[in-house]
Amino acid sequence: MSDPSVTERRIRPIQDAVATANWKQALQLCDKWSKKGEKSDRFLALKAFVQVNHPEKAQHDRGHTEVLDLCKRNPPITDPDAIYQMQDALKSLSLREVEGPKLWERAVTVKQNDKDLYIRWLNQAIADNNWLSAQKATMGLRKSFPKDRNYEFWNIMMCYLIHMQEGLPEKDRTLFGTLAYRMISKSAETIPAGQDELLAPGKAISTPEEVALLVQVLNSTGHPEESVKLLQGTLLNMESRVGRQDPQLIVSLLLQSFYASKQWDEAFTACQTLLSRFQADDQIWKLWLKAQSESRADSKREQAQALLNSVCSVKPTIRAAQMAKMNWLHTQGDSSSDALLQTCEDYASAFSNKAFCYDDLKASLRQLDKDRLDKFTKTQSEAPESFGHLFNLKMSYGFTPADMPTEDFTSFILQALEVFEKSTSTTSPCPEAAILAILAILRLSPTKDSPQNTLFAVILLQIARAKFEDYYLFSIFLILLQANLGLLSLAMQTFTRLSVKNMQYETVAHLILTRISSLHPAATSGNGNSSLAFEPSSAIDTGLTIIENADTALVRGIREGLRFNSYSNIYNSVKMRSDIERSMNRQILAIEERKLARLLGVSEETVLPVALSPLVDKRDYTYLPAYREDDAELVAQYRCGPLPKEKWINAMALFDNVATYLKAEFTGQPVLSAKAYENLLELQNRVDATDFFDGLEAELTKAELGTFECHKALAQVTLLLKDGNSENISASLDKIKTWASTSLDDHKTRTSGSIVVGDVRMPTWDDLHTSLSQLETLQVVATLLGILSKKSSGKSSKTKTSAATVDKQVLSELQDLVVALETQIHDDARVLKAEVNAPGVLGKLVDWGFGREEPFTKLEGVLEKLCDGVTMETICGGLKESWEDALDGVLAIKVKVYK
Repeated sequence: MSDPSVTERRIRPIQDAVATANWKQALQLCDKWSKKGEKSDRFLALKAFVQVNHPEKAQHDRGHTEVLDLCKRNPPITDPDAIYQMQDALKSLSLREVEGPKLWERAVTVKQNDKDLYIRWLNQAIADNNWLSAQKATMGLRKSFPKDRNYEFWNIMMCYLIHMQEGLPEKDRTLFGTLAYRMISKSAETIPAGQDELLAPGKAISTPEEVALLVQVLNSTGHPEESVKLLQGTLLNMESRVGRQDPQLIVSLLLQSFYASKQWDEAFTACQTLLSRFQADDQIWKLWLKAQSESRADSKREQAQALLNSVCSVKPTIRAAQMAKMNWLHTQGDSSSDALLQTCEDYASAFSNKAFCYDDLKASLRQLDKDRLDKFTKTQSEAPESFGHLFNLKMSYGFTPADMPTEDFTSFILQALEVFEKSTSTTSPCPEAAILAILAILRLSPTKDSPQNTLFAVILLQIARAKFEDYYLFSIFLILLQANLGLLSLAMQTFTRLSVKNMQYETVAHLILTRISSLHPAATSGNGNSSLAFEPSSAIDTGLTIIENADTALVRGIREGLRFNSYSNIYNSVKMRSDIERSMNRQILAIEERKLARLLGVSEETVLPVALSPLVDKRDYTYLPAYREDDAELVAQYRCGPLPKEKWINAMALFDNVATYLKAEFTGQPVLSAKAYENLLELQNRVDATDFFDGLEAELTKAELGTFECHKALAQVTLLLKDGNSENISASLDKIKTWASTSLDDHKTRTSGSIVVGDVRMPTWDDLHTSLSQLETLQVVATLLGILSKKSSGKSSKTKTSAATVDKQVLSELQDLVVALETQIHDDARVLKAEVNAPGVLGKLVDWGFGREEPFTKLEGVLEKLCDGVTMETICGGLKESWEDALDGVLAIKVKVYK
């Protein structure tokens, strides 16, 4: 056996070579030490790993054989580090999922009393989301160490996770669910009665966390009635020895079990009892309302009325109880309208100076008819505090008709801005009043494509944020509206100002990073302020790293949950990991990262994997205000295009793999092109599906729909390259030519940019997005034409595809079109850049920002109180610089034509 210290000394330089992907040097070192007799398991595993990753096919095949031989070797590998290295080798061969767990299984057969080996196996299975393997590990621990009761519950937990895992055969899920049910039921049956302290618990349930596991298993396997019975019984209720340790958890589990069992009469009775003790628990009230609505017993109404009257008369007012009363009155029909009005008035009287008051009331107020709503509005006296004024503003905005005259809208905007301006010099600031003004301004826009009012809103937001820099909604709306106006560098700077304590990075990152490659791929300097500098690629990398770190933290949480016997949140962590693996936002970021690299000419040595299906969309917009029912729809109109979802991801992934394949073919990288080609076949099948184009316009912009037609033709050419079918390739090239010609004609016939104020035209997001999307497509078209030119001239020695030649005249015409379209896009950008720098533009922007033009003339007075002339000029000067920066980003993207 090799000396461990000697082995370590020999392995280290090999690992260094692997870290830099220097496979040739790593293999030379392996051969050197192999000749000197090094035969440790760690060395053999590392050598096999080096061989399977070596670019030479002979070495790769030799490594493949060695890996499989090591997997089957007797005696098996037992060194954990060697097993980890073997798993990496198996991953390179796409065999890890099948063969990896077997390494651990074989290792513990010869080391059955090695607890550390079992725990490492379990930890690896958890990291791999392999619950079948994890269950084998816990079963081995349970068998080898029967005196440790925790392993019994670990095994039950793993059986439960297998039962809950989607994608497994139903037979397996049922089997392990039954096993979990039987084992946990036995643990529940052995709980001793009449003991205050359980000195030797054995395998009996003895902690609230074990009760949580019991309830999870019973509810998921179709036995929620048993959960209800046990949680209300003397052994596990809140007053029991176990329940007294964490009564709140017991209550939560009981509520879950009632929902699962649908025992509504019993649930109503239980809630009536619980509410005598937990009157402020909104979850109990929620179940109480549900149970009362599902029950057919007439007596429930009288009991409910009595309870509500009793609890709602308590002083100080209990928010959860008042909310429950309003929700209950919703269900009682028109006869309860007066009572609902009175309850709303009571609630407003108690909480109108609280920020949450309007949000709590709005659903109930929408149930009132016009007369009662008018009565409610009139009875609300004007409170001296800012929040009292704010509540009335919210009422005015939330319940005015959508077709209100412009004059009335501007009067409301003035009122809101006056409240905001006065609050800036008091101890009760009211920044939300400015948000109401912004939303009203956005409602004034005749169409979502009319940027004048959007520009006014952006200027006002920048003024307001200067007063309250930490109020995150100002930054959120600025990011949204600045991006909409094509002010991407300003939006990026705004994003960098967001404080992590106010809003998690990943929650709002998609507002700026979605489509960033086709909006503003270049970095911004922050106008000399390094803290405001923004590099899109780095921001995307940060977003992906945060997602990966979240997964790592969840793995750690699952392991710690087992270690400390805290079972209640393990399944939630497992579910969150599954959501991360299938995260739609993660896929979008990965695509944007590669699109940025391609546009900026950064070489890419990997392929974009085909996304799992279905994906999970966890993008959050709940932090945006919704005073009216259609506010979410209003705000959505100002996004930079529709929300990308699964079809967008597949469409972009198709193009990405086409681009990777063509680049690899052009530069002579057969391994990379082979991987891209394999993905391309799968993605082609997805976009060829009959339902793929149903609703595609709900995910892709107009520019993306246009370029997608070209991308499909590029994919078809790519698939035909190996076949050497010149005729069909020519047909696809005709489609590419049609797209390029149509795009060129469109640029020549339409006027660039949009009017933002007076006669001033500036680039909005749509102009930038269209130009950059077309330039990105042209780059890949140029690469394809370069490959075909090589083939036509007989210079394609590096590529392995069949000799599919195309008429040189066709290639020449296409290359001329590529050059012409690129030139036209750049010319349009230069025209707009001249508009930005034209004389008088700054003055027009300043006048617009101060409300000196209709329809905002009545706002000039309050705006001059909020902002002086120098500040306004600085803001408007920043707008000009940002537009110029965006156009420079378009001009920086070049298309290299290969003749």
